Amino acid sequence: MDSTIDLEEFTCSSDPIETIGFLKGKKVIFAISRRSPFYHAIKEKYNVHEVKREGDTIYFMIN
Repeated sequence: MDSTIDLEEFTCSSDPIETIGFLKGKKVIFAISRRSPFYHAIKEKYNVHEVKREGDTIYFMIN
């Protein structure tokens, strides 16, 4: 079963890109606001596969 990691949660690392790098290759769904400055950096660095959108939140996996 997939896990969902909210990259903007307080319990998450202060660096979402570092978190993704650590979990890359695992069956994880990430959540982040599309207004987050990290979202654009993540899209530039990784192959993002969007799973769904709920309001301003984007759920995605890294291919």
